[in-house]
Amino acid sequence: MAGDTLSKQRADTALKQPWHLNKNPSTRISNQVTVLGAGIAGCTTAVALTKRGFDVRVIDRHPSAGCEGSGNSQAIVYPKLSSRDDVLPRINLASMKFASEYYRPFWQQGIGQQCGVIVLPESEKLSADFKVIGERFKDQPALVQMLQNQDLCDLSGLNLQAELGLYFPQLGWLQPAEICRQLLAQNQIPLLSANISRIQQTNGQWHLLDQDSKSLFTSETLVIATAYGCQQFEQTAFLPVTQLRGQVSYLKTNDQSSKLKTVVCGEGYITPEHQGLHSCGATYNKGVFTTEVREQDHQTNIEQMSATDKGLGTAIAPQDLQQLQGRANYRCTTKDYLPIVGPVPDLPRLIEDYRPLRRDARTQIHSFGSYLPNLYIHCGMGSRGLSYAPLTAEVLAAQIEGDTGPLDTELRRAMHPARFVIRDLKKKRL
Repeated sequence: MAGDTLSKQRADTALKQPWHLNKNPSTRISNQVTVLGAGIAGCTTAVALTKRGFDVRVIDRHPSAGCEGSGNSQAIVYPKLSSRDDVLPRINLASMKFASEYYRPFWQQGIGQQCGVIVLPESEKLSADFKVIGERFKDQPALVQMLQNQDLCDLSGLNLQAELGLYFPQLGWLQPAEICRQLLAQNQIPLLSANISRIQQTNGQWHLLDQDSKSLFTSETLVIATAYGCQQFEQTAFLPVTQLRGQVSYLKTNDQSSKLKTVVCGEGYITPEHQGLHSCGATYNKGVFTTEVREQDHQTNIEQMSATDKGLGTAIAPQDLQQLQGRANYRCTTKDYLPIVGPVPDLPRLIEDYRPLRRDARTQIHSFGSYLPNLYIHCGMGSRGLSYAPLTAEVLAAQIEGDTGPLDTELRRAMHPARFVIRDLKKKRL
Protein backbone atom coordinates (compact mmCIF):
# COMPACT_ATOMS: atom_id res chain seq x y z
CA MET A 1 0.00 0.00 0.00
CA ALA A 2 2.83 2.38 0.86
CA GLY A 3 4.35 1.84 -2.59
CA ASP A 4 0.98 2.54 -4.26
CA THR A 5 0.61 5.75 -2.28
CA LEU A 6 4.11 6.92 -3.22
CA SER A 7 3.49 6.16 -6.90
CA LYS A 8 0.25 8.16 -6.77
CA GLN A 9 2.07 11.10 -5.18
CA ARG A 10 4.70 11.01 -7.90
CA ALA A 11 2.04 10.79 -10.60
CA ASP A 12 0.33 13.82 -9.10
CA THR A 13 3.64 15.69 -9.11
CA ALA A 14 4.14 14.82 -12.78
CA LEU A 15 0.82 16.51 -13.53
CA LYS A 16 1.59 19.56 -11.38
CA GLN A 17 5.15 19.90 -12.64
CA PRO A 18 5.18 18.56 -16.23
CA TRP A 19 8.80 19.56 -16.92
CA HIS A 20 9.39 16.30 -18.79
CA LEU A 21 7.03 17.39 -21.57
CA ASN A 22 8.26 19.66 -24.35
CA LYS A 23 6.42 22.95 -24.72
CA ASN A 24 7.73 23.35 -28.30
CA PRO A 25 8.13 19.88 -29.80
CA SER A 26 10.12 20.02 -33.02
CA THR A 27 8.73 18.73 -36.25
CA ARG A 28 11.03 16.65 -38.42
CA ILE A 29 11.36 17.14 -42.15
CA SER A 30 13.36 13.93 -42.61
CA ASN A 31 13.75 10.65 -40.72
CA GLN A 32 17.54 10.92 -40.62
CA VAL A 33 19.17 10.44 -37.21
CA THR A 34 22.86 10.56 -36.35
CA VAL A 35 24.07 8.71 -33.26
CA LEU A 36 27.34 9.96 -31.85
CA GLY A 37 29.15 7.10 -30.12
CA ALA A 38 29.50 3.40 -31.06
CA GLY A 39 29.49 1.79 -27.62
CA ILE A 40 26.63 -0.32 -26.33
CA ALA A 41 24.46 2.77 -25.69
CA GLY A 42 24.95 4.14 -29.19
CA CYS A 43 24.60 0.82 -31.01
CA THR A 44 21.42 -0.26 -29.21
CA THR A 45 19.95 3.19 -29.85
CA ALA A 46 20.82 2.98 -33.53
CA VAL A 47 19.10 -0.40 -33.81
CA ALA A 48 15.99 0.70 -31.92
CA LEU A 49 15.64 3.72 -34.22
CA THR A 50 16.30 1.68 -37.37
CA LYS A 51 13.56 -0.76 -36.43
CA ARG A 52 11.18 2.19 -36.11
CA GLY A 53 11.93 3.25 -39.68
CA PHE A 54 14.56 5.93 -39.12
CA ASP A 55 17.55 6.34 -41.41
CA VAL A 56 20.41 6.01 -38.93
CA ARG A 57 24.17 6.38 -39.08
CA VAL A 58 26.66 6.09 -36.23
CA ILE A 59 29.78 8.24 -35.83
CA ASP A 60 32.67 7.33 -33.55
CA ARG A 61 36.25 8.47 -33.21
CA HIS A 62 37.36 4.85 -33.58
CA PRO A 63 37.08 2.93 -36.86
CA SER A 64 35.18 0.04 -35.23
CA ALA A 65 32.46 -0.24 -32.60
CA GLY A 66 32.92 -0.94 -28.90
CA CYS A 67 36.48 0.29 -28.49
CA GLU A 68 36.22 2.10 -25.15
CA GLY A 69 33.96 1.31 -22.19
CA SER A 70 32.36 -1.51 -24.20
CA GLY A 71 35.69 -3.08 -25.11
CA ASN A 72 36.21 -5.77 -22.45
CA SER A 73 36.53 -9.34 -23.71
CA GLN A 74 33.89 -10.59 -21.27
CA ALA A 75 31.19 -8.54 -19.56
CA ILE A 76 28.17 -9.67 -17.62
CA VAL A 77 24.50 -8.81 -17.74
CA TYR A 78 24.51 -7.79 -14.10
CA PRO A 79 21.43 -8.57 -12.01
CA LYS A 80 20.33 -6.21 -9.27
CA LEU A 81 17.11 -6.85 -7.40
CA SER A 82 15.87 -5.29 -4.19
CA SER A 83 13.48 -6.06 -1.38
CA ARG A 84 12.06 -2.57 -1.98
CA ASP A 85 9.88 -1.27 -4.80
CA ASP A 86 11.53 2.09 -5.46
CA VAL A 87 12.24 3.54 -8.89
CA LEU A 88 15.79 2.18 -9.18
CA PRO A 89 14.87 -1.49 -8.46
CA ARG A 90 11.90 -1.27 -10.80
CA ILE A 91 14.10 -0.01 -13.63
CA ASN A 92 16.70 -2.67 -12.82
CA LEU A 93 14.07 -5.41 -12.94
CA ALA A 94 12.57 -4.22 -16.22
CA SER A 95 16.04 -3.85 -17.77
CA MET A 96 17.17 -7.30 -16.67
CA LYS A 97 14.08 -8.98 -18.10
CA PHE A 98 14.38 -7.09 -21.37
CA ALA A 99 18.13 -7.75 -21.70
CA SER A 100 17.81 -11.50 -21.17
CA GLU A 101 15.54 -11.72 -24.21
CA TYR A 102 17.45 -9.15 -26.25
CA TYR A 103 20.72 -11.06 -26.04
CA ARG A 104 19.28 -14.55 -26.48
CA PRO A 105 19.97 -14.64 -30.26
CA PHE A 106 23.59 -13.64 -29.64
CA TRP A 107 24.04 -16.35 -27.04
CA GLN A 108 22.56 -18.82 -29.52
CA GLN A 109 25.21 -17.69 -32.03
CA GLY A 110 27.94 -18.42 -29.47
CA ILE A 111 28.71 -14.77 -28.67
CA GLY A 112 29.21 -15.19 -24.96
CA GLN A 113 27.31 -17.70 -22.87
CA GLN A 114 23.90 -17.79 -21.22
CA CYS A 115 25.40 -19.72 -18.33
CA GLY A 116 23.46 -18.17 -15.47
CA VAL A 117 24.68 -15.69 -12.86
CA ILE A 118 25.07 -16.37 -9.13
CA VAL A 119 25.10 -13.42 -6.75
CA LEU A 120 26.50 -14.03 -3.25
CA PRO A 121 25.73 -11.76 -0.29
CA GLU A 122 28.49 -9.46 0.94
CA SER A 123 27.05 -8.98 4.43
CA GLU A 124 24.51 -10.31 6.91
CA LYS A 125 22.13 -7.55 5.88
CA LEU A 126 22.33 -8.65 2.24
CA SER A 127 21.74 -12.26 3.29
CA ALA A 128 18.51 -11.11 4.94
CA ASP A 129 17.59 -9.09 1.84
CA PHE A 130 18.24 -12.12 -0.39
CA LYS A 131 15.76 -14.15 1.65
CA VAL A 132 13.12 -11.45 1.18
CA ILE A 133 13.87 -11.30 -2.56
CA GLY A 134 13.70 -15.08 -2.82
CA GLU A 135 10.30 -15.07 -1.16
CA ARG A 136 9.07 -12.16 -3.25
CA PHE A 137 9.99 -13.84 -6.55
CA LYS A 138 9.37 -17.45 -5.51
CA ASP A 139 6.78 -17.84 -8.29
CA GLN A 140 9.29 -16.70 -10.96
CA PRO A 141 12.04 -19.36 -10.91
CA ALA A 142 12.98 -18.55 -14.52
CA LEU A 143 13.90 -15.06 -13.31
CA VAL A 144 15.61 -15.74 -9.98
CA GLN A 145 15.98 -18.47 -7.37
CA MET A 146 17.22 -18.24 -3.79
CA LEU A 147 19.49 -21.28 -3.33
CA GLN A 148 21.35 -22.90 -0.46
CA ASN A 149 25.01 -23.88 -0.41
CA GLN A 150 24.88 -27.31 -2.03
CA ASP A 151 22.83 -26.09 -4.98
CA LEU A 152 25.22 -23.14 -5.42
CA CYS A 153 28.15 -25.55 -5.49
CA ASP A 154 26.45 -27.85 -7.98
CA LEU A 155 25.50 -25.03 -10.33
CA SER A 156 28.79 -23.14 -10.16
CA GLY A 157 31.04 -26.19 -10.28
CA LEU A 158 33.10 -24.87 -7.35
CA ASN A 159 33.22 -25.62 -3.64
CA LEU A 160 31.67 -22.34 -2.54
CA GLN A 161 31.37 -21.54 1.14
CA ALA A 162 28.35 -19.20 1.00
CA GLU A 163 25.29 -20.42 2.86
CA LEU A 164 22.90 -18.90 0.33
CA GLY A 165 22.80 -16.89 -2.88
CA LEU A 166 20.59 -15.73 -5.72
CA TYR A 167 20.70 -17.54 -9.05
CA PHE A 168 19.60 -15.89 -12.30
CA PRO A 169 19.30 -18.72 -14.88
CA GLN A 170 18.53 -16.52 -17.91
CA LEU A 171 21.61 -14.28 -17.63
CA GLY A 172 25.28 -14.73 -18.50
CA TRP A 173 28.26 -13.04 -20.08
CA LEU A 174 28.86 -11.45 -23.48
CA GLN A 175 31.61 -9.99 -25.64
CA PRO A 176 30.34 -6.40 -25.71
CA ALA A 177 32.49 -5.12 -28.57
CA GLU A 178 31.33 -8.02 -30.73
CA ILE A 179 27.72 -7.32 -29.74
CA CYS A 180 28.17 -3.70 -30.83
CA ARG A 181 29.64 -4.76 -34.18
CA GLN A 182 26.94 -7.35 -34.77
CA LEU A 183 24.15 -4.92 -33.95
CA LEU A 184 25.36 -2.51 -36.61
CA ALA A 185 26.17 -5.19 -39.19
CA GLN A 186 22.93 -7.15 -38.82
CA ASN A 187 20.87 -3.99 -39.21
CA GLN A 188 23.03 -2.50 -41.99
CA ILE A 189 23.78 0.64 -40.00
CA PRO A 190 26.83 2.53 -41.31
CA LEU A 191 29.64 3.45 -38.91
CA LEU A 192 31.67 6.52 -39.84
CA SER A 193 34.93 7.48 -38.16
CA ALA A 194 35.45 11.09 -37.08
CA ASN A 195 36.55 12.98 -34.00
CA ILE A 196 33.76 15.40 -33.19
CA SER A 197 34.72 18.22 -30.84
CA ARG A 198 31.68 20.49 -30.92
CA ILE A 199 28.08 20.64 -32.09
CA GLN A 200 25.90 23.58 -33.05
CA GLN A 201 22.52 24.04 -34.66
CA THR A 202 21.65 26.34 -37.54
CA ASN A 203 18.67 26.31 -39.88
CA GLY A 204 17.16 23.21 -38.29
CA GLN A 205 20.32 21.12 -38.68
CA TRP A 206 22.86 19.97 -36.11
CA HIS A 207 26.40 20.52 -37.36
CA LEU A 208 29.08 18.17 -36.08
CA LEU A 209 32.39 20.05 -35.99
CA ASP A 210 35.99 18.91 -35.64
CA GLN A 211 38.63 20.64 -33.51
CA ASP A 212 39.19 23.19 -36.28
CA SER A 213 35.46 24.07 -36.27
CA LYS A 214 35.02 22.45 -39.66
CA SER A 215 31.55 20.99 -40.16
CA LEU A 216 32.02 17.29 -40.98
CA PHE A 217 28.40 16.16 -40.85
CA THR A 218 24.92 17.61 -40.50
CA SER A 219 21.84 15.91 -39.15
CA GLU A 220 18.34 17.06 -38.32
CA THR A 221 18.19 14.78 -35.27
CA LEU A 222 21.22 13.96 -33.12
CA VAL A 223 21.73 11.51 -30.25
CA ILE A 224 24.77 11.93 -28.00
CA ALA A 225 25.87 8.50 -26.73
CA THR A 226 29.50 9.23 -25.87
CA ALA A 227 29.40 8.39 -22.13
CA TYR A 228 31.54 10.89 -20.19
CA GLY A 229 32.41 12.49 -23.54
CA CYS A 230 29.11 14.39 -23.26
CA GLN A 231 31.02 16.82 -21.03
CA GLN A 232 32.89 18.25 -24.01
CA PHE A 233 29.71 19.59 -25.60
CA GLU A 234 28.34 22.90 -24.40
CA GLN A 235 24.75 21.64 -24.60
CA THR A 236 25.31 18.68 -22.23
CA ALA A 237 28.17 19.91 -20.03
CA PHE A 238 25.70 20.67 -17.22
CA LEU A 239 25.08 16.95 -16.60
CA PRO A 240 26.64 15.85 -13.26
CA VAL A 241 28.37 12.73 -14.51
CA THR A 242 31.57 11.21 -13.17
CA GLN A 243 34.36 9.47 -15.06
CA LEU A 244 35.19 6.36 -13.05
CA ARG A 245 38.06 4.08 -14.00
CA GLY A 246 37.65 0.33 -13.90
CA GLN A 247 40.26 -2.37 -14.45
CA VAL A 248 39.50 -5.97 -15.34
CA SER A 249 42.04 -8.72 -14.68
CA TYR A 250 42.42 -11.77 -16.91
CA LEU A 251 43.19 -14.74 -14.67
CA LYS A 252 44.72 -17.90 -16.09
CA THR A 253 42.62 -21.01 -15.53
CA ASN A 254 43.80 -23.88 -13.38
CA ASP A 255 42.40 -27.33 -12.60
CA GLN A 256 40.00 -25.92 -10.02
CA SER A 257 38.90 -22.69 -11.67
CA SER A 258 38.28 -24.40 -15.01
CA LYS A 259 35.30 -26.13 -13.36
CA LEU A 260 33.48 -22.80 -12.98
CA LYS A 261 30.24 -23.03 -14.97
CA THR A 262 28.44 -19.78 -14.10
CA VAL A 263 29.27 -16.15 -13.52
CA VAL A 264 29.73 -15.48 -9.79
CA CYS A 265 29.22 -11.96 -8.38
CA GLY A 266 29.72 -10.42 -4.97
CA GLU A 267 32.41 -7.91 -4.06
CA GLY A 268 33.44 -8.29 -7.70
CA TYR A 269 32.68 -10.81 -10.43
CA ILE A 270 34.37 -13.67 -12.23
CA THR A 271 33.33 -15.34 -15.47
CA PRO A 272 33.71 -18.92 -16.64
CA GLU A 273 36.79 -19.72 -18.70
CA HIS A 274 37.07 -18.23 -22.18
CA GLN A 275 40.15 -18.96 -24.26
CA GLY A 276 42.04 -20.08 -21.17
CA LEU A 277 41.21 -17.00 -19.08
CA HIS A 278 38.66 -15.77 -16.53
CA SER A 279 37.64 -12.13 -16.53
CA CYS A 280 37.70 -10.81 -13.00
CA GLY A 281 36.88 -7.35 -11.74
CA ALA A 282 36.33 -4.63 -11.78
CA THR A 283 37.94 -1.90 -9.75
CA TYR A 284 36.36 1.48 -8.97
CA ASN A 285 39.15 4.05 -9.21
CA LYS A 286 37.79 7.55 -8.71
CA GLY A 287 40.21 10.31 -9.71
CA VAL A 288 42.53 7.95 -11.59
CA PHE A 289 42.91 8.88 -15.26
CA THR A 290 45.00 6.27 -17.00
CA THR A 291 44.14 3.21 -19.05
CA GLU A 292 47.48 1.62 -18.23
CA VAL A 293 47.00 -1.71 -16.45
CA ARG A 294 48.19 -1.52 -12.84
CA GLU A 295 49.46 -4.38 -10.67
CA GLN A 296 47.75 -2.95 -7.58
CA ASP A 297 44.39 -3.23 -9.30
CA HIS A 298 45.03 -6.88 -10.14
CA GLN A 299 45.59 -7.38 -6.43
CA THR A 300 42.33 -5.59 -5.61
CA ASN A 301 40.36 -7.75 -8.04
CA ILE A 302 41.76 -10.98 -6.59
CA GLU A 303 41.10 -9.81 -3.03
CA GLN A 304 37.52 -8.98 -3.99
CA MET A 305 37.00 -12.55 -5.15
CA SER A 306 38.37 -13.93 -1.90
CA ALA A 307 36.14 -11.52 0.04
CA THR A 308 33.15 -12.66 -2.00
CA ASP A 309 33.71 -16.32 -1.07
CA LYS A 310 36.67 -18.17 0.44
CA GLY A 311 35.98 -21.15 -1.79
CA LEU A 312 36.17 -18.91 -4.82
CA GLY A 313 39.39 -17.36 -3.57
CA THR A 314 40.91 -20.81 -3.14
CA ALA A 315 39.91 -21.82 -6.67
CA ILE A 316 41.64 -18.90 -8.39
CA ALA A 317 44.80 -18.72 -6.24
CA PRO A 318 47.69 -18.38 -6.65
CA GLN A 319 48.23 -15.75 -9.36
CA ASP A 320 51.45 -14.10 -10.44
CA LEU A 321 50.48 -10.43 -10.45
CA GLN A 322 53.43 -9.44 -12.64
CA GLN A 323 52.30 -11.83 -15.36
CA LEU A 324 48.63 -10.96 -15.35
CA GLN A 325 47.03 -9.18 -18.25
CA GLY A 326 44.01 -6.93 -18.08
CA ARG A 327 42.20 -3.94 -19.48
CA ALA A 328 41.26 -0.56 -18.02
CA ASN A 329 38.79 2.03 -19.22
CA TYR A 330 36.15 4.38 -17.90
CA ARG A 331 32.55 4.22 -16.81
CA CYS A 332 30.17 7.16 -16.92
CA THR A 333 28.29 7.25 -13.61
CA THR A 334 25.54 9.34 -12.04
CA LYS A 335 24.89 10.16 -8.36
CA ASP A 336 21.49 8.46 -8.36
CA TYR A 337 22.84 5.35 -10.21
CA LEU A 338 20.29 5.80 -12.98
CA PRO A 339 21.00 6.26 -16.70
CA ILE A 340 20.43 9.54 -18.50
CA VAL A 341 17.91 9.06 -21.30
CA GLY A 342 15.92 11.67 -23.17
CA PRO A 343 15.86 15.14 -24.75
CA VAL A 344 18.52 17.70 -23.87
CA PRO A 345 17.10 20.70 -21.97
CA ASP A 346 17.38 24.25 -23.20
CA LEU A 347 19.05 25.06 -19.89
CA PRO A 348 18.44 28.83 -19.52
CA ARG A 349 14.80 28.55 -20.55
CA LEU A 350 14.07 25.50 -18.38
CA ILE A 351 15.59 27.25 -15.36
CA GLU A 352 13.44 30.30 -16.04
CA ASP A 353 10.32 28.14 -16.58
CA TYR A 354 10.76 26.40 -13.23
CA ARG A 355 12.43 29.09 -11.14
CA PRO A 356 9.42 29.19 -8.71
CA LEU A 357 10.61 25.82 -7.37
CA ARG A 358 13.39 27.68 -5.56
CA ARG A 359 10.74 29.25 -3.29
CA ASP A 360 8.62 26.12 -2.84
CA ALA A 361 9.55 22.70 -4.25
CA ARG A 362 5.86 21.75 -4.36
CA THR A 363 4.78 24.74 -6.43
CA GLN A 364 2.24 23.88 -9.09
CA ILE A 365 3.63 24.89 -12.49
CA HIS A 366 1.51 24.33 -15.57
CA SER A 367 4.25 25.08 -18.07
CA PHE A 368 5.90 22.27 -19.98
CA GLY A 369 9.70 22.16 -20.18
CA SER A 370 11.98 23.75 -22.78
CA TYR A 371 14.24 21.50 -24.84
CA LEU A 372 16.75 21.93 -27.62
CA PRO A 373 15.24 20.89 -30.96
CA ASN A 374 15.87 17.26 -31.92
CA LEU A 375 18.84 16.76 -29.57
CA TYR A 376 18.90 13.71 -27.29
CA ILE A 377 21.28 11.93 -24.95
CA HIS A 378 21.82 8.33 -23.81
CA CYS A 379 24.55 7.79 -21.22
CA GLY A 380 25.34 7.41 -17.50
CA MET A 381 24.91 3.64 -17.19
CA GLY A 382 27.94 3.03 -14.98
CA SER A 383 28.98 -0.61 -14.89
CA ARG A 384 25.58 -1.87 -16.06
CA GLY A 385 25.62 -0.81 -19.67
CA LEU A 386 24.86 -4.29 -21.00
CA SER A 387 21.90 -4.56 -18.64
CA TYR A 388 20.41 -1.10 -19.17
CA ALA A 389 21.13 -0.26 -22.81
CA PRO A 390 18.65 -2.48 -24.69
CA LEU A 391 15.69 -1.15 -22.71
CA THR A 392 16.82 2.47 -22.38
CA ALA A 393 17.49 2.53 -26.12
CA GLU A 394 13.84 1.58 -26.68
CA VAL A 395 12.75 4.30 -24.27
CA LEU A 396 14.76 6.89 -26.20
CA ALA A 397 13.68 5.69 -29.65
CA ALA A 398 10.05 5.92 -28.56
CA GLN A 399 10.57 9.50 -27.34
CA ILE A 400 12.16 10.49 -30.64
CA GLU A 401 9.24 8.97 -32.53
CA GLY A 402 6.74 10.67 -30.22
CA ASP A 403 5.55 7.46 -28.59
CA THR A 404 5.17 6.67 -24.87
CA GLY A 405 7.47 3.65 -25.02
CA PRO A 406 7.84 0.60 -22.76
CA LEU A 407 8.04 2.33 -19.35
CA ASP A 408 5.57 4.43 -17.37
CA THR A 409 5.91 8.17 -16.82
CA GLU A 410 7.43 7.86 -13.34
CA LEU A 411 10.30 5.68 -14.57
CA ARG A 412 10.92 7.82 -17.64
CA ARG A 413 11.11 10.96 -15.47
CA ALA A 414 13.53 9.18 -13.14
CA MET A 415 16.00 8.82 -16.04
CA HIS A 416 15.23 12.13 -17.76
CA PRO A 417 18.18 14.50 -18.39
CA ALA A 418 16.23 17.44 -16.92
CA ARG A 419 15.85 15.77 -13.52
CA PHE A 420 19.14 17.26 -12.33
CA VAL A 421 18.03 20.79 -13.17
CA ILE A 422 14.73 20.36 -11.33
CA ARG A 423 16.46 18.90 -8.26
CA ASP A 424 18.99 21.71 -8.16
CA LEU A 425 16.24 24.31 -8.38
CA LYS A 426 14.36 22.69 -5.51
CA LYS A 427 17.55 22.63 -3.42
CA LYS A 428 18.33 26.26 -4.35
CA ARG A 429 21.56 25.31 -6.14
CA LEU A 430 20.48 27.20 -9.27
